[in-house]
Amino acid sequence: MKTVILISILLLTLSCKAQKNRSLLINKTFMANIGSICEETPDGYDCACIEIYLILNFTKEDISIIEKEISSCGTENITSKLIYKWELTQNFETKIVSNPNEIAHGFLKDLVLKVENEKIIGNKKRRNKTTDKIEFEKILGKKKNN
Repeated sequence: MKTVILISILLLTLSCKAQKNRSLLINKTFMANIGSICEETPDGYDCACIEIYLILNFTKEDISIIEKEISSCGTENITSKLIYKWELTQNFETKIVSNPNEIAHGFLKDLVLKVENEKIIGNKKRRNKTTDKIEFEKILGKKKNN
């Protein structure tokens, strides 16, 4: 009987923690810098650098994933916007329900998103088998889509 009560308490605790982490994401927007590109130009063109950002907008059922480029001159360009269903797994990873062919060549391939200490942490595997850690910051105030 004690074992059943202990298991019930453990499952209830895990369920409450998962629900809390899920509610931390719903109707929130998170952003991370995922890279930059600079080109050499012969004429000293000031806009030759681009910062690349990944923006995650969570709703109750969907996640909007936006890849945005911002030039060194401040020009913004959305290079992709994808919308998928999502769920939070028991180990607090964000599972994105998608067509693998759609993301096979994009940044999302091999990206694992996990909720840790009320933050989203992304782990991205590289071709050389190393893993980059990406910390997403919550965007306060109005949701930023673009």
